[in-house]
Amino acid sequence: MAPTAAERERLKTLAHGHKTEYRLRVRALVVLHASRGRSNARIARETGRHLDTVRKWRGRFAELDLAGLADRKRTGRPPSFTALQAPGSRR
Repeated sequence: MAPTAAERERLKTLAHGHKTEYRLRVRALVVLHASRGRSNARIARETGRHLDTVRKWRGRFAELDLAGLADRKRTGRPPSFTALQAPGSRR
């Protein structure tokens, strides 16, 4: 699915923003390259990412739009200690 004009502008902001988290910048860049009709292999080569990584972010964008570029909630046990209680933390 091709991004709308508004989504494209948001992706450009994310991909080229100096304050954007690096992994989000890369994800936005992958989707922008895809919207220009580039193949997964070419995007992987140009961005230095693995082909599977490119497939994953293109697929998540196609499924969930911009929300698909965010990290998913991780499963697992909640932390036992707060940041202040953790061993080695500074007080």
